[in-house]
Formats: sequence, C-alpha cells, structure tokens
Amino acid sequence: MTHAPFLERARDEHERDRDLSARLALGAYLVSRLADRVLGANGSGGREGLLWQLDAVRRHLRDLPADSPEAAHLHGITDAIPLEGQPLASLRLSLMAYAYFLEHEGRLEEGLEILALAVRTHGPAVPPVDFAASALFAGRLNRLLARWTTATACYAAAESAAGTANDTVLVLRARLGCSGVHRGQGNLPLACRMAEEVASSARQGGLREVEAMAYADIGAALMLEGRKVEAIQAIYKSFLLSDDLLQRTRVLGDLGIALADIGAYDAARTAFEIVLRSKTSFMVRMNAVLELMDLESTRSDRMAFQRRRAEAEAGRSRMPPSMVADLYYKAGVGLARFGRVARGRELLEAGQRHAEEHRLNAWYFRFEKVLANLTACEHREPDATATADQEQPPAIQEVAIGLRDFALQAT
Repeated sequence: MTHAPFLERARDEHERDRDLSARLALGAYLVSRLADRVLGANGSGGREGLLWQLDAVRRHLRDLPADSPEAAHLHGITDAIPLEGQPLASLRLSLMAYAYFLEHEGRLEEGLEILALAVRTHGPAVPPVDFAASALFAGRLNRLLARWTTATACYAAAESAAGTANDTVLVLRARLGCSGVHRGQGNLPLACRMAEEVASSARQGGLREVEAMAYADIGAALMLEGRKVEAIQAIYKSFLLSDDLLQRTRVLGDLGIALADIGAYDAARTAFEIVLRSKTSFMVRMNAVLELMDLESTRSDRMAFQRRRAEAEAGRSRMPPSMVADLYYKAGVGLARFGRVARGRELLEAGQRHAEEHRLNAWYFRFEKVLANLTACEHREPDATATADQEQPPAIQEVAIGLRDFALQAT
C-alpha cells in the first residue's frame, strides 16, 4: 500500500487514544496521496477531480491546531499544489522541508516517503546536484534504519552524481556516509580510515564544515574502538571547527559520551544539558537523555536514572533501531547496577534479539559481552578511582572550561 507508514502511525496513535496525533498522521497520508496524484502516479483524473480532492484535504487540515508545526508543513504542501500547470519548484521545496521535519522527529519511514515525492517533482531528469543531495538524504535515512545495502547504494549514487557536477562537498559527504555504514556494521578501522581521508581532503580544500563532520565521525569510530582520549581530541576539534549550530549540538552529545567514559562527569553533564536546552532534533535530544540516564546509573542516583528512563521510554516509538538498542542497553545495565539483575537481563536479551533482527552487529556483540558479565554490575558502588574533573589531564580540563563558557553564553 502506498504511503503505508502514515496509515500505520494513524492506527497506532488511534489505539493509544491520541486523537490529535492520529488526525495529523491521517492528514499526512491524505496530503501524500494528493501530491501523488499531481505527480501522475494515479493518473490525472482531470482538473475537476483534483480540485475535489484538494478541497477534501483542506477540510481535514482545517480541523488541525493552527500552532502545530506538522500541520503547518501539511498546509504548506497543499498551498503549493499547482492547478494550472505551473512549475513544481514550490511543491518540491515544501515536500523537502516536511521530509527534514519528519527526520528530526524520528519518523524515518515517513521521511523516505516524502523525499521520494520531492524527487519526483523533477520529472524524468533530475539535475546531478539535486540528485546527489537527495541520495545523501536517502542514504542517511536508510542508514539510521539499519538498511545497510540500500544506504550504501544511495551513497554510491550520491558520490557519482556529485562527481558529475564537480561538487567536492557532496562527494566528500557521500564518502562520510559510507564510513558511517561501515561504523554501523562494526568495521571500525575502515570507518575511521575513510573519515580521516575525508578530513585530509577537506582541510586541503579549505572546506571547514566538511572537516568538522569528518572529525566527528573519526571520534565516533575511536569511541567504539575504546580509544577514548583520542576520541575526545577528535570530537572537540570538530566542535571548534564547526560554525553550524545543529552540527555543534550533535558533536556536544558525542563529546559528553567521551567525557563520561573517562570520569569527567561534571563536564559530560554540562554537554548533555546544553543539548537538552537547545532547539535541535528529536534524535539529538533523545540521545542526550539516554546518555544522562547512563550517567545517573553510573553515579548511583536511582531517582534521576528512573526520571531519565521515563523520558526515554516516552519517545521510544519514534526511535530508529540503533537508538532502541541503546535504550535496551542502558536501561538493562542501569537496572543491574541498582541490584535488579533479573530484570536487567530481560531487557538486555530483548536488546540482543532486536540487534540481530536489524543486523546491528556491533550492538549484538556488545549485548553478548555484557550479558556474560552481568553480575559484575550488581550493587555497583561509585568508582573510587575515577578521576575528578579538576584532576583530569590539562587537555580535558580545557574542554571542561570551554563547555562551561559555552553554556554561560547560550544561557
């Protein structure tokens, strides 16, 4: 069934007695079908039929709250529907804006549906730069959904089209996308090497933002390899290089993870709290919640752990597979740390099954390792040997001071 993800969301929200959310999802389905008709998927059906369908969609949308961001996107798409054979550029822009909104809300399947409609507004010949940008977007969505083969194909197509257009930025971003696929599948040395090559090329070309992206990916791979000090250096370099607010916020989340792992808890908390106060995407904020949940269990603060866990569970239906695996892991380990080993084991085993189902190889082996040593988590006391923030090496103290200054400026 075409546009099935919207109907599935409508059904799920209806079953949870969330009437507004269900009506928004149904509105998204109706708008998608309307755009489909305009683009010729179901035949033109004549101008009269199109006007009737457009009026029916607008009647549904009029019942939605005026202050709803999603409703605003849906209204924008219907307003951009061409009725007299006008160019489709306005419709394309409205669809792309909605697709980005859906990604930021964690609705990845729906984002792919809308992205496909946006690309079709070009007709049979998509300009290479637009094709490359759309293929990058599709690659990212599929990578987050753990569809590795499809994501790789998207990134390869993006690099080819970007090369045709002589767009170095898009070429390098496509290579970073492939690096991300290898990282997700657990091939960390290859992922790191590919990102380092991109960083070098970006530096030579004076492409500061691309270099920042590459260092963020290098840091992510190094973290997974356990090279934590090197990871902090790479991630902090990404933070300093970038001028893009969204990119810097994402990097702050990664930086908080690395700082927590070496015992710089106050600095880590500062990083995560900056992320939560920022106006960034659902997934970036939720990652910060998950990391704070893990931090609270590490510091043996049961009430704070449960509060963060409740926040994370509330957003679970919108999480991509890798984030759900992270929730299983941190909740299971946290419960074991507080003495609830049996319940923690249940969650970790469920997480391992989830990782196997979605071919999240790195997560699968991580679950396997912690399950084999789960009793070591029970009644865990705070690590007396953990180095306090002020006793960290000078490089880490510099990061902590920089984060405090940034938090004050943001406030």
